[in-house]
Amino acid sequence: MKEQNLSQKIKEKAAAVEERIIELRHQIHQNPELSFAEKETAALAAAEMKRLGFEVRENIFGTGVTATFRNSSNTNAKTLLIRADMDALPVEENNKLEFKSKKEGVMHACGHDGHTAILIGTAMVLKEMAADFNGNLKFLFQPGEETSGGAEGMIKEGVLKNPDVDAALGLHLWGSTPEGVVEYKSGPFMASPDRFDLKIIGRGGHAARPQNTIDPIPIGAEIISALQTIVSRRIDPLESAVISVCNFEAGSTHNVIPDQAVLKATVRSLKSEVREELAASIEKVIKNICNIYGADYDFNYIFGYPPVVNNLGMTEILAEAAAKVLGENRVREKEKAEMGGEDFSYFGLKVPSVFYYLGIAPEDEIINHHQSDFKFNDSVLKDGVAVMAQTAFDFFSS
Repeated sequence: MKEQNLSQKIKEKAAAVEERIIELRHQIHQNPELSFAEKETAALAAAEMKRLGFEVRENIFGTGVTATFRNSSNTNAKTLLIRADMDALPVEENNKLEFKSKKEGVMHACGHDGHTAILIGTAMVLKEMAADFNGNLKFLFQPGEETSGGAEGMIKEGVLKNPDVDAALGLHLWGSTPEGVVEYKSGPFMASPDRFDLKIIGRGGHAARPQNTIDPIPIGAEIISALQTIVSRRIDPLESAVISVCNFEAGSTHNVIPDQAVLKATVRSLKSEVREELAASIEKVIKNICNIYGADYDFNYIFGYPPVVNNLGMTEILAEAAAKVLGENRVREKEKAEMGGEDFSYFGLKVPSVFYYLGIAPEDEIINHHQSDFKFNDSVLKDGVAVMAQTAFDFFSS
């Protein structure tokens, strides 16, 4: 089949399943589930995949689901994994939608309901077009992206085996990208979201006699200021790094110097060597300042997901595929990586992978993720399906 005819057929098939995937997205949105509690969402995904006749495996690393579509008799045929995350957030929804969340304090405030619906729609289209390609597909529905992450655990439980996965593909609906536009970038694409907890242990006392205390509050303030010099003076200015102290708690009244102060911070970077330098330098700053003032400290540094690094070859396949079904004017290469994190990165550590953004921002607007008024237009769902399906076709023919 000629490329132009194939792309037109994909768009027609995506349009044909649009009504159903919108229904699925609304159903998932009304019944949001927090990380590793996505039982209803996982059951829905599994039921849809079974209906399509795929080999379904459930309860992987909690609520994870895979559906394998073997569409080749060749034992050496390539296998593509396409992933969607399923979890919602502990946010009370503040939208006037007919399909508003029915669960108090829980909503899909990041678009994972859309991701899941797009993946189901992609499976529908590719099953309908099975005669037009030769290769295996593994559809993966992942729990827990918003918290400790389900990707690494699912990989450890063998989702990249039987058949062996050759490449992986994923997307995120993105609130700063124009509606219906695909944004991509090879190399570093999203940051590693590390964090730390710090307890400064001083000696409290009367606020009128500070000389008899070891006041943890100015020590904490000095540490916060000094941490910013790590980014400005220890890290190459051409590299990306962020240290943001987002919580500082100490004391309970106006005339008592407390014994302790607590700081919590996030640390972002795009390269492993920068990541290691940040962790080492942060503890050095804390240790030195506490020593100067005679304070002790407890320090817990938590390495989160690795950065998302897109494979060049897979990125080129994705970009060309998106242009075929959306038009070149709706496909853009990003100049800079994002400092947000995503555990799709674990797939990229194992196989050539690409993760991209599908825009949901109306003209001259930005949609803020993780907010109570987060929402997006259902019209982008069919675009996501078309891009995923075309990318799968082009991967198998590459």
